[in-house]
Amino acid sequence: MAYQLGEVVKKIRQSKRYTQKYVSGNQMSRTTFSKIEAGEMQPTVGKFMHILERLDITYEEFKYIENMYTLNGKDEIMFDFFQISTNVEVKDMEMLIDKCSDFLDNYSDSIVDDIRSVCKALVLVHLQNSFEEAYPFAEKVWKRLSQLDNWYSTELKLINNIFFFFPLETGISIVERALREIDRFSYFNQNKELKAAYLINMTLLLINNEQFAEANNCAEKAIQECIVTKRYEVISLAFARKGIALINLGKEEQGISAIRKAIQISSALGQTGLIESFKGEIREKTKISI
Repeated sequence: MAYQLGEVVKKIRQSKRYTQKYVSGNQMSRTTFSKIEAGEMQPTVGKFMHILERLDITYEEFKYIENMYTLNGKDEIMFDFFQISTNVEVKDMEMLIDKCSDFLDNYSDSIVDDIRSVCKALVLVHLQNSFEEAYPFAEKVWKRLSQLDNWYSTELKLINNIFFFFPLETGISIVERALREIDRFSYFNQNKELKAAYLINMTLLLINNEQFAEANNCAEKAIQECIVTKRYEVISLAFARKGIALINLGKEEQGISAIRKAIQISSALGQTGLIESFKGEIREKTKISI
């Protein structure tokens, strides 16, 4: 059950105390707008976008209200995917895999299929430390996305979670293109926030390839980007990976200090799952138990 489009338009307009004449503007007659509200006429795309603009509401908000203030199906999957802050949130990804599978049992959708593949790859890495088993899932997603002329928010989010599966040169090339795309759409907060995530995962790629000095520099850039964009929920991962890089550079005291800072931040935010995940990374890549 959902509201009809005209019903939602009327509901929002009345709640904002806007008149039909005001919303109609110079794009349509008041009679036409009245028919749209009454469900007697479907607006063209141009008229619909004009209505949203006059109502000062986004398309996402409109859909949410139209669906009786709930998310379901692909909208819910997309929302959950964008809510995952780091690629070490295993439990959330396992639940998302199940949602994707349920959806794909009834519908064909390349984005939902990509989300499921990305989550499967990340879960395999973090639960079984198996890059070899995870790689085919990442490769499958990259094969499709690499052929696109442009990447937008969804593609950028997907790519951020797989580029570190590839060889160093390929990964660097992917990140350089992704950062250009992010800068091009920097006025969207959702894209701007991805920059820190890319830098954090680039740090991991450099660590995996034993480029520890470069990893340390990249982690520092990620920390600064987190501060600028107020991404405090992921800054701890940047500190943890900076610590890993420093320890491997022979700067154990500085490295442990950075790791302790990561633990303090995550503890303050109640991110117990994240702490356990990056502690696992630390043990694997430094042989130090924190």
